[in-house]
Amino acid sequence: MSTINISRSHSMGRTAARTAVEKVAEQLEDKLGASYRWEQDTLRFNGGGAKGQIEVEPETVHVEIKLGMLLSAMKGMVKKQAEGYLDEYLK
Repeated sequence: MSTINISRSHSMGRTAARTAVEKVAEQLEDKLGASYRWEQDTLRFNGGGAKGQIEVEPETVHVEIKLGMLLSAMKGMVKKQAEGYLDEYLK
């Protein structure tokens, strides 16, 4: 299993960052068929050959994605796409 770790700073505040992360989760759901749920300020997702979490802090978002066997071969592409979603929504 291959793991991707990404952190992004933001100045949106926790509530707005949670809304942005929810949009990222919707993209995961659409693209990978992943389901997600919130546990306090951590969004956990699973499905489509990947599982992980997105932790929302007041000034930072931390992402951890664990890729299954099939997606491990595409780790670079998955990381780039995840970074793109974060850059798009965490403005």
